[in-house]
Amino acid sequence: MWAAVLAGWISALLQAISGYDQHAGRAHAARFRHDLLLVPGRLVRHAGQLLLRLPPGRGDLLTRTLAALRAATPIPAT
Repeated sequence: MWAAVLAGWISALLQAISGYDQHAGRAHAARFRHDLLLVPGRLVRHAGQLLLRLPPGRGDLLTRTLAALRAATPIPAT
């Protein structure tokens, strides 16, 4: 039960961060997975850095979500 609740929370969080829920309400889980999580990509090493290569046109939502996650400030530990 807790795994299902956690998965729902993570899905809602990713939809809120990506702005996916602003267009047509909450997406169904299958559509959201298809648009955000099932994007084929590959990790490549270039100049000592790991890069995520995405196919053209498919990774727009993933790219925006990753940029929003990088820009988020961490909550300081107490």
